[in-house]
Amino acid sequence: MKRFLPFMLAFALTFALFTPALAAGKVNSPFALVGRITAIDSATQSVTVQVISGNVQVKTYIGQAMSIKTSAATLFRYTDGTVTTVIKFTDLKVGDAVSVGGKLTAGVWTASRITVGAKLSCLK
Repeated sequence: MKRFLPFMLAFALTFALFTPALAAGKVNSPFALVGRITAIDSATQSVTVQVISGNVQVKTYIGQAMSIKTSAATLFRYTDGTVTTVIKFTDLKVGDAVSVGGKLTAGVWTASRITVGAKLSCLK
């Protein structure tokens, strides 16, 4: 019992310290979603996506539009189901079905990859 108490105290302290940071989005949290582009802002290099499905990070945004920033490191791809090619931000169009992967950091959604044209069964 004496050995168990320090372990539980350490666990409780760790939980108490990291839970608020995770909830506030201050820790890099990976996200993945699928949806359709509803707006493109060339000035800020961001897109607005109507979220159709996604992982736990975007679950509360399903059915809503969310703004996603891109960076110089963001990869842009187009696939026809067989061949995947590299595209640019300027190739994105409103209405494109996309899958997006990235990180949520300090409340900012930043894409590391945007793929246009992926065959997404949830978009049928």
